[in-house]
Formats: sequence, C-alpha cells, structure tokens
Amino acid sequence: MNMRKKLLLVAVMLTAFWGKSFACGWDDGDWYYYNLFSQELMNDPVYRPFLLTYESKYYTDDIIRNGNIAEWQKYLGLSYEDTQYLVFESSRDDLQNLTKGKAAADSRLAFATPEFVKKHKQALLYLAYAKYLEPYMRVIPDTDSEVYFWWWDEKYEHNAGDLDYNKVKTVLTKSWNAESDDELKLRYGYQLVRLAHYSRKYQEAIDLFDQYVKPLNMRTEMYYYALSQKAGALRGMGQIEKANREFIHVFTNSIDLKTSAYTSMTFGEENDINFADFVAGAADDKERNDIYFMMGYSDFNNPVNEIEKIVANDPNAIQARVLMVRTVNLVERALLTTHLDADDNEALYPSWKASNVETMRFFEQAIRLSDKQRENAADKNFWNLTSSYLHFLNNDFDKASTYLANVKSKDELYMTMVGNLTAFIDICRQPTIDAEAERNLYAKYSSLIEGEIGGNFNMAYNSFVGNVLTNRYARQGENAKSYLVLNHLKELENAPNEKLLDEIQTFLNKKKKTPMEQYFADKGTMELGNYNNYIAYFKGVLRLTEGNFKEAKKQFDKQTRLIVSKRIFGHNIMVNYGLVDNFIMRDDYISEFPFIHDDMTEADVADALMQLQKIGDKKGDEAAKANYLIANFYYNVSVTGYYRHYLRFDDDNSFSYYKYGNYGDEPYKNTLQLSSTYLEKAMKTATDNELKAHIVFAQAKNAQQVMEGEDFSTWDYTMVIPHAWFYELDKYRGTAYQKEVLSNCVYYSDYHN
Repeated sequence: MNMRKKLLLVAVMLTAFWGKSFACGWDDGDWYYYNLFSQELMNDPVYRPFLLTYESKYYTDDIIRNGNIAEWQKYLGLSYEDTQYLVFESSRDDLQNLTKGKAAADSRLAFATPEFVKKHKQALLYLAYAKYLEPYMRVIPDTDSEVYFWWWDEKYEHNAGDLDYNKVKTVLTKSWNAESDDELKLRYGYQLVRLAHYSRKYQEAIDLFDQYVKPLNMRTEMYYYALSQKAGALRGMGQIEKANREFIHVFTNSIDLKTSAYTSMTFGEENDINFADFVAGAADDKERNDIYFMMGYSDFNNPVNEIEKIVANDPNAIQARVLMVRTVNLVERALLTTHLDADDNEALYPSWKASNVETMRFFEQAIRLSDKQRENAADKNFWNLTSSYLHFLNNDFDKASTYLANVKSKDELYMTMVGNLTAFIDICRQPTIDAEAERNLYAKYSSLIEGEIGGNFNMAYNSFVGNVLTNRYARQGENAKSYLVLNHLKELENAPNEKLLDEIQTFLNKKKKTPMEQYFADKGTMELGNYNNYIAYFKGVLRLTEGNFKEAKKQFDKQTRLIVSKRIFGHNIMVNYGLVDNFIMRDDYISEFPFIHDDMTEADVADALMQLQKIGDKKGDEAAKANYLIANFYYNVSVTGYYRHYLRFDDDNSFSYYKYGNYGDEPYKNTLQLSSTYLEKAMKTATDNELKAHIVFAQAKNAQQVMEGEDFSTWDYTMVIPHAWFYELDKYRGTAYQKEVLSNCVYYSDYHN
C-alpha cells in the first residue's frame, strides 16, 4: 500500500475520534471539556499556537514575542515595547518628521531622541516607506476565479494592484543599492519579493528573491518572511512540491510565520505529493520532525504515530512534547465531557470508559509511548507527568501515583499540575466518601474542592472534583449531598423534586456535620436566610399546585415571596403578557367576596382559596361563583395563563421556554385539570345564564390549551377550540357576556361566520 493510500485509510478510521465538529457554528467546542492537563507544560512558546483548541483554528495568547520586533529591538537598542510601538503603531507622518529633524507629534515616541534619530535615520526612512506600502500589501484578487466571491476578504480597501508597480519597484531597488547595512538591504529585498508576489508576478518574485535576498546570506527572521513570499509565488505557479519545500523551511526556522506556513502548505492526492519523498528530502532531523509534526497536527491523522517517528529521530524533540500534550488532551476530551446527561454521569464518574474500540486503542497506544519516553527522554519530569495523568485516566491510580512521585521540578506550572493531579488521584481512588474520608480530603484539598486555585476560582477543576463527589454520594444513596456539591438549593426550583427536597432538609438540619458537609450546606443555602422557612415556602407552592389549600396556607405562614393582584382570580378574553393586568384581566364577581384583597401574599391567596372552597361546597350561584373564581385561578397560573409565573418561582410572566414552551406537565405540573374540575362543579349549581356563559367560555379556553399541549403538529388554526364548547356557548345567546366573547374572540367569531 503506498503512503498516500495509507494516509487516506487512517483518515477514514480515525476522523470519528479526533476530527471534531459541532452542529452549531457558534458553539465553543472547548466549553465541553475540563482541560485538566496543562498543555503549556511542553514549555516552548513558539509552538503554543498548535496546542489543542476547538474554539479557534489556533491556540492563541500573548506570550509569544514577535520575531520581527525582536530583531528590530536588537538593531535599534530599544525596549521591546518601544520597538513594537515604533514599528506597528507610530504614524508615517511622525517618522517622516523625525527624519527631517522635526519633533514627532506623538508623545509616545519620546524615546526617539535626536541622537537616536541621527544613528538610525536610515532605519526610520525604511519604516516610513514600509508604512506607506503596508495598506496595499494584499494579493490582487483573481476576479475570474470561481471562488473569488466567497474567499476574497472585502474588509481590505486596497491591494497591490492599486500601486504603480514599476514606480514602487524602482524606489525599492534604488534603496537596496544605496543601503550599506545588510539588515536594511534584506528588508528592502523582502518588500520587493512581496510586491511582486501580491501583484501576481510570480516568476519575477522568485527572481527578485534570488537577486536581492539570497545573496545576503542572512538567515534571520526577515529572511524567512521573504522566503514565505517566494513559496507563495511558487504555489501561485502551481509548483506545489517546491512551494511546500520552502514553506517547511519557513515553518522550521521562523518564529512569526509557523501558523501561516502550515496553513499555506498543500498535501493531498490531487496534488500528487509523495509524503515519503517529501520527508526524505528534509534538510535535517529538525525539519524532518516538523514534517511529522504537521502530519500529527492534522485532524485526519493519529498524532501518536507521528510522535513515534519524531522520537526515533530525537527522543528530546520539542515536536514530540507538543503533540503529546495535544494527545493527552484528546484522550481527556474523549473521556471527561463536562456536560453529561444524567445517564452518562454514573457511567463516567469516576470509572470513565472509552466510548469505542478505536478510542481505547488510541488511549493504550498513548500510554505505551509515554511510558517508553519516561526511560528514553532527558526531560523525565514531562514524561513522568504525562504518564501519570494517562494512567490516572486509565483508573490505574497506583501507577499514576508512582510516576507522579518521580516529578522533581521547581517550575511553578509543573508543581501546580503535580499538586492538582495528586488531589485528583486521592479523591478518585476513594471507594467510599465516608465521614473520615470527608475530613481527610477537605483538610488537604479544601481549596480544590471549593475551586479556589491560587486565589482564583477555577471552574474546570471545581466542576471535575465536584462531579466525582456528586457521583460518589449518589452511589452511596446520599442524594442531598450529591445535589449540594455543585448546586444551590434554589436551583431545585428549575425541576421540583419533593423527595430530594425532604432529603436536603434532613441533611441541612443534621446536628454534627463534617467540615466538608458544612461547606456544602453553607454554599447550597447562601443568601437564603432561614432555609427551613424557604423550604416551607417551596412546599407551599407545591401544595397550592396540587390544590391542597390548607397545607399550602400552613407552609406560607412561615414564608411568602410575591405580592399579587386580586385579578389572579379574574379572567381574560384577550392575551398579552406585556400589559399590566388591569388592561388584560376582568374581575367579574371578585368584589362579592370581601376576603379577596387588592394585593395579597401567597398566604392570603391560599386563605382566600380555602374560603372560596368552603363556599363552593354549598348550592346556588354564590357557590358557583366561588368555584368559578378558583377555576380562574388555576387557569391563570397554568403555562399559558397571565400569571403563569406564580407557581413557577419566577418574578414575572416573561416567556421562559424551559418552563412554558412545551405546554406540558414537565418539569411543572399544569393546572388546567384542576381548573376544569372546579368549572364542572360551578356549572352544577349555577342558575344565572350570564354566569353560565362565563363558565362555558372558561371551559372552552381550558380545552384550547389542552389541545395545543397535546401535539403542536396537529393544530387546526381555524378551529382551535373544540366545537362542543361553541355549541354550548351558543345556548346563552343574548347574554351580555356571550356577545362580548363574540366580538373579542376570533375563533368564536370565525365559527359563527
């Protein structure tokens, strides 16, 4: 099998593991993972862009110092910051003024003293002209290309085609010939090559490189800037293999252009590039290792295979360490997803398992390689640490501890990782988290359990340790502690569970808690005040949802939260959640019951419901009205009622898909059945036709909401309310209420048309 076919086979086999993709383009892939293993342990800032991240194409931070600026800094004798400002931020006008003996308007250029200007006038002249050229240094777009309209970046106002090519070339050539300083000659040479490349004069760019750059024999950062332009010209001419060869020189030797060189390189069967021949043609082992590194970095390749080739050349190669930290994180991300379904949680914490055979093979291959490197590489600390972490992920805690003990370093990052991994091993290996284990673990790792690492909250570490403890407690049947490890008691409002609520209350009232239990209790009830009173309020809401007014009142007497209008017993004909209730809700019959006040607490509401229920047990229209108001209450607090927030722990009726969007009973019980029950009771004793019209239309609204909740896909918007209730309402033609409904309810009026 030739090399090209082997690579294709590997791509098919392994893409499912490390060729990550996300369904939503806005999704931040890194959010799904703990990233417990610090990739920066590879300890080479030049390769940091190639650490593992799904958030962007390259791992980015500010630690890498620009190679071009570093060369300017040495040349000009300035600080790095001043050099960076001079080269990147200063204006062309200020530089021109300095070369003419005038002061710069920018006070930030105060370091450019007359002595400095005199010494570096030629450099300032170069920088001034480079700033003139920079806005135009974009390749002329190929407007005939089929892909022009989607790849060309319109944010650039100019391109090289906007310049007078011959005029600029003449200026640069004369400057090169006149300049006696080879460093400045090299920079003018770079500008010549770049101008030709971006002007699509590809052969001329190559010739200019050979004439104005190569003879200087300077292998500085700027040389590789120019070589990158030559490589781009070769690619423009379709000479892919030659272009790749130059790009690999750039990748290996440049500080600034590693990512652009990698991005510019082209491999693939359509380009007829023989990978084996390409490796064989490498200038030296470092370049050869960079080629292997590039292949290991690619999504379609198994990085461990490439690490093995790299360490065969040099067991201490930096490329092996970079690919290894990526590999460790690939393994971690395959095993320790931070946001798991409840069913997955028990399976993966703490006895996590690989999700498929291919992943497990990759995992085992990584362990074997790292263990071998512990013996062969000079950097014992790095490889002992990676082996320790991999064995930890493999649940071999004894071996993980043994290798971790061999890490002897004064590096702060290493020792932080050692400390964290020591804690992870110690916590995860506990067969049971009993009181003694709690005391020991909290005494040693309280900062990690609380998420305070070095004075800063570390959500990933806290979440990982918390998930392990959550799982342990759940397996031990200690559901209250399992919940409070990572949750606040109020979060139970999002998915009411009274059995769990009772267990939490029992735990919170436990007299003698371990320090770790006390931490979970305090954290889980923070800012609640008296948590027993809060739990009473919580239970009052649940009792009211069920229709148990007496028990609800008993609980609400301990604590209430909301003040609500008497119109919670009213009814609406139109629907608009944004308007205040007096524009939406009618208060028919409410004034006939003086115990219903204008503004009421939950305890007042429960008490009013109790009194209405007592009256409703009698006969006649007063009893019917009482039951009608109770029914209104339960419609109004249903998922579509104006007061839908009232029994859902919300402050207002603003839409919440989680709580209202499914129109169903989960995670909250809907109350339409209770409403219908009280309406049926009201109809049995009602004698007044106006009242009966009220009751029938209320039943129609209930029926509508039940139908909508059953199946969105079967809605018939012309007849949402079942005909039966329209026929029933027609019996009360001539009543004022029936006429009002006819003029305000679109469905009912359509039915009559």
